Amino acid sequence: MTPLEDLREQAAKLKGRVRDYQEAAKRAAPQERAALKAKITAYRAALRDIQVQIDHLDPPEQRKDRRVQTRRLDIGAMSFDFFERTNAAWSDLEGHSWAQVEAGDTVELGTSMEQLQQWMAEGSQRLTRRQRLYLDAYYNDGLSMETIAEQYGVGVSTVSRVIRNGLDRMQAWVDSKRLIEECADGQGGFDWARYLARVPALTDRQRELMLLVLSQWPKTRQELADKLELDQSTVVRTLQLAGRTIRRLGPSGEPVTRPEIRDWEGADTCSLALQTGMPLYFYYRYCFRGERVGGVSRYNYELARRRAAGISPEEAAQELGLKPKTVRSAYSRIKRLGIAVGDTVKDRLDPETYVKLQRMVTHAGT
Repeated sequence: MTPLEDLREQAAKLKGRVRDYQEAAKRAAPQERAALKAKITAYRAALRDIQVQIDHLDPPEQRKDRRVQTRRLDIGAMSFDFFERTNAAWSDLEGHSWAQVEAGDTVELGTSMEQLQQWMAEGSQRLTRRQRLYLDAYYNDGLSMETIAEQYGVGVSTVSRVIRNGLDRMQAWVDSKRLIEECADGQGGFDWARYLARVPALTDRQRELMLLVLSQWPKTRQELADKLELDQSTVVRTLQLAGRTIRRLGPSGEPVTRPEIRDWEGADTCSLALQTGMPLYFYYRYCFRGERVGGVSRYNYELARRRAAGISPEEAAQELGLKPKTVRSAYSRIKRLGIAVGDTVKDRLDPETYVKLQRMVTHAGT
């Protein structure tokens, strides 16, 4: 074993000890917790010393270069399919299809092919390891999904889903980069409220927290956590992840607008979700995460209610702010698990009346 490997093994053992003590501290009495915290502090100090030695033998810059190299994906062979699936041509931002381009239709040049390829390459670095492997095998090696499935010991449906999710993640990055130009005013200002509300590279929770911070109402992260009924560590971690994503995307400029939060002192998690423009599914899933209707979560109840009423996945997706494929998957899960809505007043309402009432309730006071 080399000195570097030995140091890394020591670091892994220390990290394992720290995790064990952290878990024990959550359940320990106050006196025991103090002793465990002292041990955690000592182990972390030892970890820092070992990390200094590791950095001497394997400099951080070299490690970073290796990580980037392993995450790099040759997007050349997948370029055509990537933009064909979005019904957009290479250099087009106006929705022209490849068929129109090949037929000789005039295309409004908005972004060069080189720029779009660069954005795709950046987006590919956000893929999971499995997404990169499957995309590389499918596009660059020309393997069929059946061959990939056999090679990795998974089902064909799994390969298809992983590739589709990988392309969706790359598309979210490209769309996020395009949005920057729309939100810049050309005078050093930037519409951060509009950008954060729409940027697809962020999760809805990240988007909500970033918008609330932009409003300048929460003075501390603890205050923000209390308002949303979250752990402070969750708020800190979510904001850190969102901040890293935004910095990589590269928008810049002074805010020209800020979200308007009415009655911050009296606001609760539900009203804040609505005031920051979160989709309806977010409201049901996160604002009512402890509520159960007919033995299922409020989120699953709403989906089951729409399925039982014969509302198509496309209609439900539009109403709740979800992707149609997400609703189709949820409908299949509801059917498979045998989830059925109970005999309540809500269930006896026709779908149109039910949705109208829900809108009245969820938008009350906004």
